[in-house]
Amino acid sequence: MAAPARAPVGTPKIPTEFIRGIGPLAAISLVVGSMVGSGIFIVSADIGRQVSDWGPGALLLVWLSFLLVFLGVGAWLATSAAIAVGVYLLSGNLFYGIGSVALANVVGVVAVLRAMRACWRDLALPRTRRAISRFGEARA
Repeated sequence: MAAPARAPVGTPKIPTEFIRGIGPLAAISLVVGSMVGSGIFIVSADIGRQVSDWGPGALLLVWLSFLLVFLGVGAWLATSAAIAVGVYLLSGNLFYGIGSVALANVVGVVAVLRAMRACWRDLALPRTRRAISRFGEARA
């Protein structure tokens, strides 16, 4: 059997006991990680209960829609930044760039809300409700 290796003389000794302390960054990371992690599992379980009639494919579609929304927001932010920089480079005024992006975003949000209102109005029609209920009965 080989002899155990020894540290050279003058090497500082590494503490071997567990330090019961946590810094502020580690504490914040722990809280954020536990919130996000538990939120993912709680939301998935709740969605799974609500769409159990349609099977696991419905839950995958919900997660796919979350992914598409996330990618859409990223594209929206990248486009907004490009517009702001372009207007700044053309005008030489940073506030024109920020203002144009703010105006474009407000107009976009208003357009999306109007489209959602029109879709919701269509879903609230009795004819649409009957069609949706018939689809549910056909699946059962």
